[in-house]
Amino acid sequence: MSGRLGRGVLALSGMGFPLTQVAIRRLGRPGAALVELVCGGLLARDAAMLASGAPGRLRRGPAVLLWLETAVGLGAVLAGLRPLLSGTARSHVSDPRPDAPEGLRRAAIGLLFGLHTLRFRIYLQPGNGRRPVAG
Repeated sequence: MSGRLGRGVLALSGMGFPLTQVAIRRLGRPGAALVELVCGGLLARDAAMLASGAPGRLRRGPAVLLWLETAVGLGAVLAGLRPLLSGTARSHVSDPRPDAPEGLRRAAIGLLFGLHTLRFRIYLQPGNGRRPVAG
């Protein structure tokens, strides 16, 4: 991946949580579906990486981050079901003092994008993600 494209993806990942809030606030239930699709996509990609044995090829830090991101991704998908299934998705997201389920959803999605951004930043730095190959 080129440096410019990588930095662009990194910036979008860093803005992931605020973008999810805007999507739900502006689009309501369709925005909540979009957020679930994105979080589910991250979860599926992370699960596929775990299934392929990626943690064994990574340095300890990125491997731990991958496991954490997968667990948090599952939590974000589960917590995101409420605005998707409720008819009041916009009001939950717009509330400056969220109730416990909405606070949990916000925390899970924020942490998911934070972990993803950190892990992606590590991968953009040559030689920092993978373990050195014994030669």
